[in-house]
Amino acid sequence: VAIPQRTDGPKPPGVCTFVDCAERRGWACAYKDLTGRECKSWWCRRHIQFIERTPFCPRHASVIRALAPTANTIFEIKNRPAVDDRALPLAALVAEDVDKDVTELVRRRYQNRKDVNLARDRTVRQTWSGRNEVAWERSWSALKSQGYLVRIAVRVTTAEPDMVQLLIGNTVVFKEVPNWISRRREGEPPDHADRARFGKKLFAAILEHVDEPQAMPPPTKTPSTNHDLGTPPPPEINRALIEGMILRLASITTRVTGYEVAEQLALPFVAIEPVLQTLTAANFLDALGLASEQGPWLGRPLPERMAYALTKQGRVRSEEISRAGTRYSGPAPVSLHEYRLALADAAKPGTLDITKVTSALAGIELAPGVTEAVRAAVNSRSSIFIYGAPGNGKTTLARRIPRLLGNPIVVPMALDVGGGEVMTVFDGAIHRLEANQPADRRWRRVARPLVQVGGEFQIEMFDATWEEGSRTYGAPLQVKANGGVLLIDDLGRQRVSPKQILDRLLVPLEQEIDYMNLSASGRKVEVPFWAQLALSTNLKPAELLDEAYLRRLAYKVLMPDPT
Repeated sequence: VAIPQRTDGPKPPGVCTFVDCAERRGWACAYKDLTGRECKSWWCRRHIQFIERTPFCPRHASVIRALAPTANTIFEIKNRPAVDDRALPLAALVAEDVDKDVTELVRRRYQNRKDVNLARDRTVRQTWSGRNEVAWERSWSALKSQGYLVRIAVRVTTAEPDMVQLLIGNTVVFKEVPNWISRRREGEPPDHADRARFGKKLFAAILEHVDEPQAMPPPTKTPSTNHDLGTPPPPEINRALIEGMILRLASITTRVTGYEVAEQLALPFVAIEPVLQTLTAANFLDALGLASEQGPWLGRPLPERMAYALTKQGRVRSEEISRAGTRYSGPAPVSLHEYRLALADAAKPGTLDITKVTSALAGIELAPGVTEAVRAAVNSRSSIFIYGAPGNGKTTLARRIPRLLGNPIVVPMALDVGGGEVMTVFDGAIHRLEANQPADRRWRRVARPLVQVGGEFQIEMFDATWEEGSRTYGAPLQVKANGGVLLIDDLGRQRVSPKQILDRLLVPLEQEIDYMNLSASGRKVEVPFWAQLALSTNLKPAELLDEAYLRRLAYKVLMPDPT
């Protein structure tokens, strides 16, 4: 290709920028970033590079070549990084060196799998490391409709523009500064074999880690004090469930931005970005480009402003999921593991002193020993059986117990109970919202709940209720009472016998786990049972239950007639 002559204009002072080159005749780099800043570094005939008859320094030539596939001509490239950005050219250079080997590796491993699609970035693209840190990466992946089988990515962040990262899935398995950059830092002469050696080292790391099972993230620290009870754990994402929710959301609108998807699902964008990429690569979503400046996404990072539309194939997939699985919409469900972590301290024995108990029970006429019995029951989170004649304050006493349980707790809007099934938990009629709601909007901070039933109680109320329209379950009484008090009032007045009620509750009381039947699928799931059980009755205990059952109730409190 003939190199065009330099256009007339004032010649910048100085010599060629290339190390040890003293040539004074040449061209200024024509690179201009998104803000209008120009490079203007000076390069001689041997070291300047021309793209579409336009001169660029070697680094910015790498930038232009990397971004060229995103536009028809180099003059239409919009998102040019800053003049002094070194992350993009390094990411593009290293990724190009391993591109053929990684592409062939993925192809060979999955070429006989008809259910697997292979995807490869044509060039580097802008992404985000953490919440606000820009990064440039190029990826290769094998995926099925429910998510990645393997994803390999080379990434360089703007915070560490000389550090190459290798990611398998979302895990960084290799980080290193390339040899030629280290040499330059230390003032050593260049070694032209460094680039080839680094490419081989990077590919060796890929071979070493690509088939390894991904390590689980370190366990989230369980809150250790009551002050922490209202803080939910970090989100755990069920990819298949989130993919279905995103497709369902896209099916009810003509276009939706990444920001809107994150807001609807109450998840940080970094949690859903890989899912959007998977759905786009599988041709379930069509990326339409950046949304207009007008909208709630105004001022958000570029990936959040990307607009998506459901493809014909995506609509078919969405309908398949809706027929076979849940149609839940709303904040993303939390996992059972997250739920257990959030409620862990709520179930721990307390350290109430008698003064707090006396204050909470003020105004109720109590016989000697009642205050101490209530204190012991609450401190041990054990069941309490209150009996006595009508009008003696049994129900009033039981309803005061939530005041003694401690600080507010967090309750999920919905639970992912596995198998693609969802259970809604938060109930505005039971859960009283507190101030300072958590930043994670999948949860609500509430006062300790009180769930009270009386003569209307039926044993089926301990089962999750199936809602055909949304294909979700509604949480039963004991789940809504978790972290608080489950009060069965007027025991013995229900259609079901007290023995049947206790038979249903004895295992959850002893094991702190309820084995819950899901009627639509026939599955049985383990859900935490961390509610304090309170029973009250006007009848004599011996008329309700035999001695063996009464022994299972930890604390029995007689409310005598007032004196």
